[in-house]
Amino acid sequence: MDHFISLKNIQTYVSSCINSGLFNTIDDTSAVFYDFNHLFYKIKLLRKAFPESTFHTTAIKANPLIKVLHEIKKIGFGSEAASKGELFLAQKAGFNNNKIVFDSPAKTHSELEYALKKDFHINADSIMELDRIAKIKKSVKSESTIGLRVNPQVGYGKIISTSLAGEYSKFGVPLKSHKQEILDCFKKYNWLTGIHLHIGSQGCEVELLLNGIESGLKLIKEINELLKVDHREVFFIDIGGGLPVSYHHNMSPTDIIEYGEKISEMLTCYNLNKLQVITEFGRYLHANSGFIISKVEYVKHYEESNTLIIHSGADILLRECLNPDNWYHEFSLLDKTGKLKQAGKTKNYHIAGPLCFANDIVARDVELPEASEGDYIVIHDTGGYTFSMWSKYVSRLLPKIIGINNDSYEVLRKREKLTDILDYWSE
Repeated sequence: MDHFISLKNIQTYVSSCINSGLFNTIDDTSAVFYDFNHLFYKIKLLRKAFPESTFHTTAIKANPLIKVLHEIKKIGFGSEAASKGELFLAQKAGFNNNKIVFDSPAKTHSELEYALKKDFHINADSIMELDRIAKIKKSVKSESTIGLRVNPQVGYGKIISTSLAGEYSKFGVPLKSHKQEILDCFKKYNWLTGIHLHIGSQGCEVELLLNGIESGLKLIKEINELLKVDHREVFFIDIGGGLPVSYHHNMSPTDIIEYGEKISEMLTCYNLNKLQVITEFGRYLHANSGFIISKVEYVKHYEESNTLIIHSGADILLRECLNPDNWYHEFSLLDKTGKLKQAGKTKNYHIAGPLCFANDIVARDVELPEASEGDYIVIHDTGGYTFSMWSKYVSRLLPKIIGINNDSYEVLRKREKLTDILDYWSE
């Protein structure tokens, strides 16, 4: 299988759903398609890349659809939750409590108490949070495994807003200036058994990720030396996610097999092969596993530009619209029946969304076959960090999400109704 959903398959999926009525060409002005076949392919690669003992989780924030989470749960993965709401989703999707990792920089006292009672795995974001956990544990019996998030301060990636391991980060305890405090915490709390790292998301090169992980392993060696007198040692390292994916179909994506091999080599180098590795991949699993189609509502031809007005903009592609220099997608054009429009006469188009602000431009100067009203723009590689970041600005309706599994189709989430918007803005 290719690293991207092929145009041939996209045509088949869209045409089939139009012909069956699953995609209503009048009401469904846009839709998200999610390909489970591609998800399972990425999961297979991920498992192959890491030791069998690795505990893999999916970052719920990337794709919180219950039916997607349920499929991931069935194949033995866990889930990473970053809020009370995501904890609830993880439980409703059927994940066992010991398969839920709780990450957040702002966990409340009541959330921590609940997580400890349920025996969730907890990654504390600060020394202050560890102190709070210690107080709660005096009155709560818990089997939770607990780690401390550390900022290894190995530098920024190409996208500053998604880089979390620079000299400053809102996340974790800075390693360079607070190493002694980190060591003191492991000495003080015998229930603290792991280190958590997350170097960043898209834009962080593999070398940067590996440098961060190596810093974590070096820290663990130092902690183990300190704890040796107490016959204790660090049990796990949570490396987060962050492996960059390719949105350029003419470029090879990062090789996760090679990435996993290099991590295994480092574990061997530092004599830490018994260390439990935890992963929290989100974009890697989901981004290339989905695409959006959005109806061309109007084609604006002016002397200086051509603009396609579509029904997917900053409501579902927030980062792309607000920071276009760093976020890119491939685009294709389908006709009203879902067939690919062949490139004969082409034009350059600005692709604009439906929202009432100037930056609602999905992309500029995209060369496409000549477009007509009623055609469909395909926005590739949108299976993660798109509908999960949906904006309620101007009260637009979240589009239908259609799942593909082998040769069958189902609605994973119905298109929102007007009454849903009323409920949202009511008491």
